[in-house]
Amino acid sequence: MALYRLEAKIFSREKRGRSVIAASAYRSGSKMRCERSDQIHDYSRRRKGVIETTILRPENSPEWTGDPGQLWNTVELGEKRVDAQLAREFILAVPQELEAKEQFNLAVKWAKEELVSKGMIAEISLHHPKTGTNPHVHILCTMRQLDGAKFSTKKSREWNEKGQLHEWRESWGRAVNDALANAGSAERVDHRSLKDRGIDRIPEPKIGVAATAMKRRGKVADPERFQLVRWVKSLNAVKPWLRAIERLGEIRQEGMGKTWWERSLIFASGAKQVVRESVMDTWRTFLNRRPGGPDIPPQDRGPDRSR
Repeated sequence: MALYRLEAKIFSREKRGRSVIAASAYRSGSKMRCERSDQIHDYSRRRKGVIETTILRPENSPEWTGDPGQLWNTVELGEKRVDAQLAREFILAVPQELEAKEQFNLAVKWAKEELVSKGMIAEISLHHPKTGTNPHVHILCTMRQLDGAKFSTKKSREWNEKGQLHEWRESWGRAVNDALANAGSAERVDHRSLKDRGIDRIPEPKIGVAATAMKRRGKVADPERFQLVRWVKSLNAVKPWLRAIERLGEIRQEGMGKTWWERSLIFASGAKQVVRESVMDTWRTFLNRRPGGPDIPPQDRGPDRSR
């Protein structure tokens, strides 16, 4: 199923000494030297997950801007502040229904129309994770326009406006749907938020690379981000029940069981394993009291299923 994602963020040096050279090397699966810190960032061993990468530039850009090492070292050396904003990054989900070449061309076309046309230089990298799911594109963009052979002394603040982000989100949704239609797929994506689409569901948080790495290395058996995602999934699973209780004072379900809570628990038992235990724990809490109603009599609460 095609999924929508456009995540935009500013990549800053901050106080931790983050390097845009390291960011570029990681996203392109390459080896690069940071002239500012005299460090080598070598991510060439992860090249297998990087399907394709390229740099897009405005017309008449100097030749050095086409070389990732020269480009990002110029950015690094040009920004003096310890908390300098070095680059803007877009992370785009590309449809699994498309071939890798189509996925890459989709991102390239969008970047040319929406980013490069405004004066940005953009490095695009298509990633296919080992899991075979979640193909996505990283776009690392410059924060300054070119002024002749150098970067401008002023940053383009209009690129940071909230309205511009909304336009980018909408245009990426259109681009994805056009690509799906051209590929003969009936799948479509929607850039709008759950609230704007009238969907009563809590957005699921991202697990993130840090938590994933901790779990993979065995440093933390069950990182907090994984727990949070399971908790949000469990809340979304019981939301229809809560809404039914608020409206009707009960959950009306057909099936086996003498009481509504028994029928609800039978329904929960069919949930996916990843959320089942959280749903059951959450549901046991809700069994103690109905919103807006009297306490549930002990005889209607059923057996204690806790372990």
